[in-house]
Amino acid sequence: MKLKKFGALMLSAMMLAGAFVGCGSTKEEGAGSDKQASAGETQDVTLKIWVPEEEVDITDAMVKKFDEIHDEFNITYEIAVVGIDEAPANLETDADTAADIFYTPSGGVADLANKGLLLPIVKDFETIKDELPESALNAVTVDDITYAVPFSPNTFFMYYNKDLYTEDEVKNLDTMMAKDLGEGKYNFGSKMTDSWYTEMYFLGNEGTLFGEDGQDPTDCSFNDANGLAAGEYLIDLAHNPKYIEDIDGVAGSEFKNGNCGAVTSGAWSAPEFREALGDSLGAVALPTATIGGKEVQLSNFVDFKTITVKSNTQYPLAAQQLAVYMGNAENCLTRYEKQGDIPVLASLAASDEIQADFVASALNAQAAKATNQPSIPKMGDYWDPMKALGEGIYYGDVTKANLQEQLDALVDSITGTLTE
Repeated sequence: MKLKKFGALMLSAMMLAGAFVGCGSTKEEGAGSDKQASAGETQDVTLKIWVPEEEVDITDAMVKKFDEIHDEFNITYEIAVVGIDEAPANLETDADTAADIFYTPSGGVADLANKGLLLPIVKDFETIKDELPESALNAVTVDDITYAVPFSPNTFFMYYNKDLYTEDEVKNLDTMMAKDLGEGKYNFGSKMTDSWYTEMYFLGNEGTLFGEDGQDPTDCSFNDANGLAAGEYLIDLAHNPKYIEDIDGVAGSEFKNGNCGAVTSGAWSAPEFREALGDSLGAVALPTATIGGKEVQLSNFVDFKTITVKSNTQYPLAAQQLAVYMGNAENCLTRYEKQGDIPVLASLAASDEIQADFVASALNAQAAKATNQPSIPKMGDYWDPMKALGEGIYYGDVTKANLQEQLDALVDSITGTLTE
């Protein structure tokens, strides 16, 4: 084995046509590749890897460590900075020049797999499969074939100020809203004008998007009686002076200043919230709410950060093995320690270190109550109509008088079935 490092060049998604972070030699046996080596031989391999900017250094270290335990490969690797949300689009634009390994939100895995752009992850996947929760496995499985390595859940939960609420009070949103926190203080902040947040009231009140399994493009129940009750709850919330809409981060700012009792956000907000509130910061799963006369658990979308391999990689064996290695327990722990990505693997989620982290516990607790974000192509028709509904409710254009009409229009925009 020999390993040379050529230095680090961090590129944005706009600069992909040129160079990459180049990192030296390692070694590959490409079973199923175009250049398969004979048994016992070392095979030369070149792999391109796309990662977010904050992951360049730890990815570099991962590949070096991978090299140490795989003498059968002689890998030259290239790392470029491409965000997890940008990588799938770049793959679709030009699969030939795209990276062999890249990050993908699990919500996009099925679409890419159905387009033939992803390689099934088979080699070594059994080493982590039993540690993955069913929700994570379902999110990366299409027709019983696994197409990605999930490593961290991605959803939001609720932060609260311990000086303003008790642990019992934050269990129910109506209890929270009923409390008098004092003049100039808001009780709760969220983003009903953001369609990644608005669904928590509809899904929580037994709503379904694309059927129970998220696979039926003709089905959305957000305009039924439960959906109407959820919409009415949102209208009441928008009109409540104790509620603050988190437009441009205003609710988060008020929260940091001690002027808002609770806000919805994700693990990415933990560092700034910890700095602002210190020991007064708490984090929990989303609360219950009384919608349509019954107490329901608010349920949002959850997806997962995943590692994927393009289908036309020249070195499918090495690429699969490296992708799985990047998602193993050791490397997931490194991501958590270096940048706060909460690991999804059961052994880490149950560890003393993660259990002692109340932000990680809140994320994992909410992920268990959440609904897998549908990954069918029709999901692309959800975001804008739902955003428009939330904006209409918040700004007063959608009222209880026209809510049913607006919900019917929402469902028609999403599914295209009501006017057919």
